[in-house]
Amino acid sequence: MTDKNLNRRHFLGTAGVAAAAGIIAGAKSVQAAEGNKKVKIIAVCGSHRKGKTTSTALQIALDSAKTVSPDIETELIELMDYKLEPAVPGGNAVDEYDKIGPKIADPAVGGIIFGSPVYFSNMTSMMKMFIEHFGPYKKSGALSNKVAGVLTVAGARNGGQEGVAQSITAALLGVEMIMVGDGRPTGHSGATLWNNGKDEAVKDNITKDEFGCATAKGLGKRVAEVALRMAKKS
Repeated sequence: MTDKNLNRRHFLGTAGVAAAAGIIAGAKSVQAAEGNKKVKIIAVCGSHRKGKTTSTALQIALDSAKTVSPDIETELIELMDYKLEPAVPGGNAVDEYDKIGPKIADPAVGGIIFGSPVYFSNMTSMMKMFIEHFGPYKKSGALSNKVAGVLTVAGARNGGQEGVAQSITAALLGVEMIMVGDGRPTGHSGATLWNNGKDEAVKDNITKDEFGCATAKGLGKRVAEVALRMAKKS
């Protein structure tokens, strides 16, 4: 065998090792990049009173979600910032939902917390109009396997919070979202808060409701935990 053949064989062997090393390094780079992806948790406030008790309660939940992992990012969306109209099934509502829809359907969003005050034993019209836009997601699956939690606020301790939460939950199950509650040790079906409007000293200061705020913290934490698990980051 000539020196030329030996050199050629050595070159091919070296190139093969280098190529394999490049493939492995590339795979590790992809894994590292995937591992560095953030999981986003969004809270959607359906209150007609921007920045008030429901908004504050949702922010408490989001702050709790961020304590779970540095991989968690959060955003609060106030529906009052957008013009929404009722969405007729099969029709097109002329409003600003297209400014919100891409945010919640983003694959980076692992969880969504839906917050509504109790108005006449039901969710607000704002939240209802928002959810009515979810029809296309039944076919596209854009919200499928995203984690969801529900937070409700009423003017009494037992003011219909759980009934409203059940109504919202029923709609979210229809688009294949994964519902969670506030987790251990309490295991409530969601977060329920009381805005004690009878006492002027604490009116609109939802942080005075220690029990309710604890459920909000638990809900935010649980949504983040399950969203991370779904993203295979735990």
